Amino acid sequence: MPSDPSDESFAALFEKAGGAVPRRGSAARIGETLSVVVVQVGRDGVFVELGEHRQGFIAAGHLQAPDGSLKAAVGDRLRARVVRVDAESGIELVPTVEAAVAAGASVSLGPAASGAPAEPEAVKIALGQAISGTVDRVETYGLFVQIDGTRGRTGRGLLPAAELGTARGADLRKLFPLGTKIKAKVIEIAEGRLRLSVRGLKDDEERAQFEGFREQEQKKADAPRTLGTLGDILKNAVRK
Repeated sequence: MPSDPSDESFAALFEKAGGAVPRRGSAARIGETLSVVVVQVGRDGVFVELGEHRQGFIAAGHLQAPDGSLKAAVGDRLRARVVRVDAESGIELVPTVEAAVAAGASVSLGPAASGAPAEPEAVKIALGQAISGTVDRVETYGLFVQIDGTRGRTGRGLLPAAELGTARGADLRKLFPLGTKIKAKVIEIAEGRLRLSVRGLKDDEERAQFEGFREQEQKKADAPRTLGTLGDILKNAVRK
């Protein structure tokens, strides 16, 4: 019985494709952003068609959801940027932030702050995810929050005043001094822009609590009714 294509390693797909080697006269340029179509999906990544009979590949890490699933299927079209062109391994691309978010994948916010010689892995976030961070800057229109595990602008998100749930005209500098720890929900991810919401996170938590309560009540209603213990039966008989 043939194996599921999604279980094949990237090396196996590469062999089947004959190698995604750029062709003469039509080699992609590093930094070029292209519209590509997914033509093969494997365990380690996907092959994409660049047009002009060219193929490239995107590593799985760039198209994975928070649960680790690969958010790509044959026929999907997305925008991707060329990051490497090699005569042996072919054309390597990464999806644009907008393309990754639209597919439901996590995106990298840059390396975690660390003085260690080995650079740590980038922090991954996805649309709708709950994050923790620290107030890094306060403006009249909102807060800038540095997400835990990141450094610099790539890991900093705007938490607008309207998404804080505070009273209009409140003094944000008094309510949220620099260094204040805060939790929020990611409501927008774009190139160079990250928007957060405390209200959205609270709404999600309240909805989850309500759903949990309703589920418990439904289980109670569906539970089979019993006559009770022998003591209960005797007590009811005495009352009658």
